[in-house]
Amino acid sequence: MSVIDFIAVRRRQDTPKSEETPSLFQDKSGKPQAPLTASQFTRHVTHIIEDEMRRSLKRHVDVIDPREMIDLAKMIAELKGKYIGMTLTIASNRTPMTDAELEQLRGMRVKIQELEAAYNELNEAIASQLVEVRGVVKE
Repeated sequence: MSVIDFIAVRRRQDTPKSEETPSLFQDKSGKPQAPLTASQFTRHVTHIIEDEMRRSLKRHVDVIDPREMIDLAKMIAELKGKYIGMTLTIASNRTPMTDAELEQLRGMRVKIQELEAAYNELNEAIASQLVEVRGVVKE
């Protein structure tokens, strides 16, 4: 799939009609092409996002060690256990929940949600083969 320079296309759209070429999209040789359909455009942008994600992950992550995933899973499990335990302790006190207890529970919930979101993103990147895991072969 050819990559279209959308910034250049936008610049051409902003030029006066007298200077405008019949087609805003050009192939590598500079010859005009028919405009993309909406589904072609969204597929194209999806490919760009995947390519950019691959580059970004290569810069920031490179190769994941399986132990890192295990550590993340343990961290999430530990936080969830503490959250559930704290909730049950507060409930068994038979007194109204204090503001401090509420803030503590809220803080733990936010941490759990952030870690789960990161875990899900990481799993998606691995499944999409956007990032390499040491010792795991690509499909």
